[in-house]
Amino acid sequence: MEKLLKDTGLYWQPLGGNNIDQISGHSYRYTNVCKSSGKIERETILIDLGKFDNHQALGIKNSAAAVPDIRIFIENTKNMPKALFLTHSHPDHLNGIVHYLKNGYKLPPLYAGKYTFMILYDLLNEFKIPRKNWPKMHTIAVGDVIKLNTMEIEVMPASHTCFDSFGFIIRNGKVTVYHTGDMKLDQSTCFRKPTNLKRISALANEIDYVVADFYGIDSDGMAVREVDTYKRLVKIIKKSRKRKVFIPVYPTHPEMYLMAFMAALKCKKNVIFYGNTDFFTYLKMIIEYGISFEQMAGDRIKVSYAHNTEDIAEMDNNFVVIGTYNDINPVFGANYRNSIGIITAATFFNPLKGQLNLHNIKFVTVEDFPELQGYGHGFFGDYEKINSLFVKKPMFIPTHCPVFMIDDVRELAEFVGMRLIPSTPKNNQIYLLKKRVVKLVSSLPAKWMVVIYNTEDNAYMTEVFQKPTSGQGFLKRTVSRRRCMRKFKAYLQLRKKLK
Repeated sequence: MEKLLKDTGLYWQPLGGNNIDQISGHSYRYTNVCKSSGKIERETILIDLGKFDNHQALGIKNSAAAVPDIRIFIENTKNMPKALFLTHSHPDHLNGIVHYLKNGYKLPPLYAGKYTFMILYDLLNEFKIPRKNWPKMHTIAVGDVIKLNTMEIEVMPASHTCFDSFGFIIRNGKVTVYHTGDMKLDQSTCFRKPTNLKRISALANEIDYVVADFYGIDSDGMAVREVDTYKRLVKIIKKSRKRKVFIPVYPTHPEMYLMAFMAALKCKKNVIFYGNTDFFTYLKMIIEYGISFEQMAGDRIKVSYAHNTEDIAEMDNNFVVIGTYNDINPVFGANYRNSIGIITAATFFNPLKGQLNLHNIKFVTVEDFPELQGYGHGFFGDYEKINSLFVKKPMFIPTHCPVFMIDDVRELAEFVGMRLIPSTPKNNQIYLLKKRVVKLVSSLPAKWMVVIYNTEDNAYMTEVFQKPTSGQGFLKRTVSRRRCMRKFKAYLQLRKKLK
């Protein structure tokens, strides 16, 4: 495959994240090809190495995970990338690392934020990866510039749902790419640096390509602001006049832990953190990262991490229960007179809804108030906004959404003056990125490496060619082509009327 990279320039390849009909298992390759002393030199970096959420649909019995196929880069030292950069700590961008290490592969040096490495350390210990097999790790922060041999990577903040979420500015001296990572433009992010619009504007005449997170592109307007999620939580708590409030939060999204806590603080309600072992693992890391709930609480409210009768008695029957849980502990004494539930994820807490119904406890959901879920990804309006910052319009290369979604948004994008890459990228295709010109170099079939564990310590991988899987997966009930087509047509008609 590397022989295809014979012309000088910067090459881009989605190894996972541009599926036919899926949106996870991210990994992207950038290779700079240049001539030095008459010889061709290639320098490669990878961005992210996640796991594929819907691995069961690939049809391999007893599969535990599926990861992008990066073997060509790590099976020999000649092709080993200079670095693996990590945008953030979510499993679909990070967890492939432990499966490759568990299967005996060596990985290039890792570059990531403090919180991302905290999550990774926990995974490495959970999977019992010997420390001698860990790759080298370099902690990076917003504003850092990492200079490799022929490439330069600048670390950008990305408004997302966890600490240390990054985008990257990638330069080879001739072409500049903005790899957004998972992000929205929300400037109200809690305890985290938001996407830096001033820096993007300053680079407006330099950036040639935007490799963009299009996960939420099928929603119009701007992505939900975290301050609006917080305000809605406060309003619901106050209006309910219930002394006991149950707010389950999505485990990997620390911003929801914080917004729920601050809403409780605003309403002068004590806080009980409640959930399973995984929840307390995440909560511990949030605290170790530097968040002190006790310091925020001061002498205004009490904070408890236990769920026994004595602790609950100290809460004066006036509390908010925050955590990842699908049950209501009897010790809380919840009933329809004193309690309300606020469900902050569309389907994740369905069993809890059943329990609330069983006890006749009123609850509200994201169907009632969409802003309750918050959002870590930009909507179409976010990308209209980014595009407006550029005088010389860059070319957008969409990732993190089904291929059909990119095909269907083209007419709308063209109407608002957004340049999309001419052919919709699919996993394993290779593109040569030059000034204002992009060339499709290769379209070899994409593969996933499906991971199977015989025992706790014995793992092996088997390759599976990519195939459509959403008929068996979660996308069937959340995103459909027909629904997307209707939405994009409606957005286009609205803009035509307003013009």
